[in-house]
Formats: sequence, C-alpha cells, structure tokens
Amino acid sequence: MAYMLRRKGHTYIYQVDYGEEASVARVIVRSDAAGTEGLFLVKQDGSLEPAGDKPGFGANTLSRDGLWPTPPREAIADARVIAQQKSHMAG
Repeated sequence: MAYMLRRKGHTYIYQVDYGEEASVARVIVRSDAAGTEGLFLVKQDGSLEPAGDKPGFGANTLSRDGLWPTPPREAIADARVIAQQKSHMAG
C-alpha cells in the first residue's frame, strides 16, 4: 500500500516493502521532483532508521539538510507488522 504526504509544495509517496534485510521492513519514499529515492528501515518495535546510504537510495535534494520527511504513522504501522512477521519466520 502507498501513502502520500504533501510538504513544502512537494508530494512524497511512501511505499511499504518487504525488503531483503532480516527482521526489518522497508519504507521507500519518492517525490514529485527529487532525482533520488529515500529509504527508511522499520524495526519490529516500530522504530525508524534512515538508510539513504544503501545502493540505489540517496539524500532528498529538495531539502537543505538532505533528509526525507518521516513516513506517515500508517506506513510505519504496516511496515512494523511486516518486520514482526519476518522476525518470527527467522526464529
């Protein structure tokens, strides 16, 4: 499922993804104008870790500090469920 957020005149789309990392889920963020995609890793407890240093992902060129806006709560909740499922499957 995708979630949308408007911030400072730009639209950000957040896509919850299973990902290849163990015990975490991905939230991939794209914008209407930035040339790169952002990445957040969501742990089983719902905590976020920005992961723009992974291959294929980068800084937000629309923001002075390069940070992507935090995903909506609903996206984090969906990703948390995936992370919990992955953790149970690994154990």
